[in-house]
Formats: sequence, C-alpha cells, structure tokens
Amino acid sequence: MGGRAARCLAVLSVLLVPLTSCASIPEESDPVAVREADERNTTTEVTPPPDNLDPLALVRRFVDSASPASNHEAARMHLDAVQAKQWSPGPDLLIVSNVDTIPAPPPPEPLPDGVQLVTVQADKVGRLLPDSSFVPDVGEYEATVRVELQPDGKWRISSPPAEMVVSRDAFSSVYRSVPIYFLDHDATGVVPDVRYVASQPASTLPRRVIDLLTSGPSEGLRSALRTAIPPGVRPRTNTSEATGDGALEVNLSNLGDVSDETRWLIAAQVVFTLQKVSNARVRLQEEGMPLLSDTQDLRPTDLTKYEIDNMPRQDLGGLAVIDERLKRLDSRADPVPGPAGSGEYQVIRAGQSPDGRKIAAVTRRSPEEVGLRVGPYGEALAELGPPGSFMSKPTWRGNNEVWTVVAGRDVIRARSSGSGWTVEKVDSAGFTGGRPITDLRLSRDGTRVAAVIDGQLVVGAVSDQDGAVVLDRPVPLPAPQRAQILGLEWRDEESLAVITDSHTSPVYEVSVDGFRWEAYTSANLGQPMKTITVGPGPTVIVADRSNIWASADPNDVWSLLEPRIGSSSLPFFPG
Repeated sequence: MGGRAARCLAVLSVLLVPLTSCASIPEESDPVAVREADERNTTTEVTPPPDNLDPLALVRRFVDSASPASNHEAARMHLDAVQAKQWSPGPDLLIVSNVDTIPAPPPPEPLPDGVQLVTVQADKVGRLLPDSSFVPDVGEYEATVRVELQPDGKWRISSPPAEMVVSRDAFSSVYRSVPIYFLDHDATGVVPDVRYVASQPASTLPRRVIDLLTSGPSEGLRSALRTAIPPGVRPRTNTSEATGDGALEVNLSNLGDVSDETRWLIAAQVVFTLQKVSNARVRLQEEGMPLLSDTQDLRPTDLTKYEIDNMPRQDLGGLAVIDERLKRLDSRADPVPGPAGSGEYQVIRAGQSPDGRKIAAVTRRSPEEVGLRVGPYGEALAELGPPGSFMSKPTWRGNNEVWTVVAGRDVIRARSSGSGWTVEKVDSAGFTGGRPITDLRLSRDGTRVAAVIDGQLVVGAVSDQDGAVVLDRPVPLPAPQRAQILGLEWRDEESLAVITDSHTSPVYEVSVDGFRWEAYTSANLGQPMKTITVGPGPTVIVADRSNIWASADPNDVWSLLEPRIGSSSLPFFPG
C-alpha cells in the first residue's frame, strides 16, 4: 500500500465525523498556448457543482477546475459567497497528480455543526508561470481547507488554498501546448518557445497567441532567443478571419523604421506561431496596410528559408565508432576515409557537423588521457587542447563550432576560422553547480543545451553575452520513478530522447520543458543501456547489452538496426 493511501486509512480510522472514504484520481493524459490576465477576461460556459456533493467530492471537483476563464469562475463556484468575491490566488498555477481528498484530523477545539476540514494530498508536477511557460516542481503537496454547509443545504469552501491548484488531468483537458516562435542566436531562423494556453474560447486563441509572441520569449529563454518585433509593438485589432476569404488577419501597430529583412523575419515568427492554432492563410498588416510590399497572404511553406532543420540530413546517413575506428552505419560498415577510419587514431567517440563536412573525434592519447581532434571529413584531424581523462561525445553548434566536456567538469568549444581552430572554455558554473557532467548535447538551432548532470536530466539556455557564451537558466527535469539518466539526444526541436537505468522504462521521449515523459516499450531491450542517438524521421537508436535497436515511435516494438554492428559500437548522426 502506498504512503498516501496508508495515511488516508489511518486518519479515517480515528475520525468521529462521518465522511466519505478516500479517493484518488488517476492522471496520465497530456495537454492537447494567453497570458493569465487575458484568460481571466474570457467567457465560457461554466457548470456549477452538483447540489448533492459532500465535502470530499466538492474539494476534489475544485482541484479539477482548471479553466482560467472569467477570473477562475469555475473554481469560484466551489467557494462560499464571501470567498467567491475575495479569493485572489497568485499568478502561478500549481499542477499536481495522484490527488487524494481525506478528512483532516480533528482540531483541538470541536468544530461547529456544518463545518468540516478536508485535507488535499497530491504529488507536485510543476507550475504554469505568468508567461504561460511550464517548469517542473517536485515533492508532496498538502493543504487543509475548511468546508461549510450553506443555508441552501450545499457545501462550499470557506478557506481555499492561497494558490490555484489543479490536477494534471484537468489541466490537460483545458490547456494545450503551442510553440511560440522567436529567432535563434544568429537571428537567421525561427525557434520554438513552448507555452500553454486555454483551448477555449477558440475564437480568441489566435489573438492570445500573438499577444504571447509580441510579449517576447519566456523568462527561461529570454537570454538565448531574439525577436524581430520591436518593443512595444502589439496587435492593433483582434486577430481574426478576414471577411469573405477566410484569411487570418494580423494587424500590428507601427513598427517604426525597420528593414525589409526584419519585416520578413517578423512574418516568419507570426506565421509559424499561428500554424498550430489555425490552418488559414495569414494576412500580415501594419496599421491596416500590408506588412510586406510584394506579398499579402502567407503560409509556413512560403517561409521555409527561415525554418531551421532540426533533423539529421537523410542523404548523409549515420556513422559509428566501431573498435576505435570511424565507420559508416550500414550493412557493410566500411571505414570512412582518412586516419579516423584507418585506425591511426584510436577513436573513442565522435560527432559530425550538420552539413557532414567536418568530424570531431575524441581520441586516445595514452591509457589515462584523451584529446579532441577536429577537421574535414575523410582527412587528417587537427589535435586541439586541453586533454583530459574523459571527454563527452562532441556536439555541434552550426558547422563551424563544436563542444565537448572535459573530465566531466569543463565545457569547451572549438571554433573554426580562416586561420584554424581556437579553443575556449564556456562559462557553465551556474548551469552545473559544480556537479559532474557525463553527457551534453546542443539543440540543432544552437539556443538550448541539455545535459546529464550527476545522473539527472537538466536543460538550459545558451546565451551569447558580450562575445562570450554562457550556459544559464538550468531547469532539472525529474525522471519518473527517480530513474538515473545515462544518455540523451535531441529528438526534435521540442523534445529529447533519453536512456535510463530503469528495467521497465529504459527509454523515454521527454518534452523540452519536462511536462511529458513518454516511455518507449521495453520489449527486446536489456540493461545496461549504453548509448542513444537520433536519426532522420526522427528515429531513436539505442545500444543495449547485446545489440543496436531502432524505433520511430514510443509505441513501436524495437527493431534490430544491423546485426553485424554490435552493441560495443557507438552510432551517431550529424549534429
């Protein structure tokens, strides 16, 4: 019996006030992207609690009242007349799972007739912040609320929690995730910043999403992302379908003196942001006039030049380190040209640039020391410093910059210029907190970092500050059942794939904010899990104790990738 259930029975056994028994709410579903202030003023139909609810059921229903519409009207209907007017929860929304409502222990002084105390017990999942982004939270949640019988015979809450608390199921049924698109560190392409907004009313969803866009990146990514939209620019009119032709009109306020290229970047941010909430063409305007001089209506397919390719190139295939040589990841497993494939270098692990033209390899210098080599594919690789006892698998930021972790402690990056490669240390002290890093991967857009730090998955921002690069805004993503993370790779722009030490769930797909952990089937896999990579598709590829396996979906059975390439090999794809 679980700890919460045991506590529930213990309390029930001593209570003198007759109440209904404990109840748990199973919560496994995921959300199906506008600032809370905007949501408060929207109106949707709200159903009041049934007349015959007892105190435990009333409080459970209160925790299931996730809609923010009309200043949390759905939740206020569970409160008495005074609290319905006065209750002012904070700006955060606490999301919980495994909810129990149980009778609270009797207080020292007897309660008046018609008054009962109910304790809410749950596990924290995370918080929806005022900017509509999600951050994980852990630990147990417990609060005691006072419920009073009203003159009309209905039970109502007279002392609600100080913060808005909702069950994960209720949150998932009301909110949906929407990527809001900003610019990468080079301001050349668009990058998603995932937010959560109420799905209803659907008619105002496009406007609420554009409000998030014009407000700028979320707090956790503000130092890493850019925006082409000048400060203070807001929608002049409601974002809605134009009369007659079905296009979605976005009419922005005056942009000021901005270049044509900036206008196209703004168009890309707006159009890609709206693609998840509307299938309509987007008509962009500035003060009622066309935003772009040579076009009027746009779809994402019109702006593909601003879309960053977050998948490995299909035409390049994969590579693998096999017996300390670099080989092609195919049925023949031919060595790549040059010393990395011939065995002249003792290759421990390696990475290929996104365009396939460069190789970074961690090579053995002595039994106790390894070093980093970088250079053109198929040619000699220049040895760069500093050496160390361990180096993580190289990860690329564009085609001319590669990173690795030395001795589990120092993050370094090597950059190519006309005169060769230069190596510098990355400021990661605030990101790691001094704990050891065993794996580190940059997102293919170069704005995020994900790492295995002391067995935990941590994501953060890659910030360019005065010419230096800083890893900051670390957010731990706690794994289910306290599993230890062994390795990771970016699955796509909004999710990661990780391997763990769990026998029941050795592989997960994880949303970049940690809200969703979806386990791959464990069929065919056996611990220990050794490595993970992601190929085109995306296809997740893992090496376990005996073989290399591939799966395109968490619900698929793992298939053997290539029988002649054993589990001792380390496969990887460009990026």
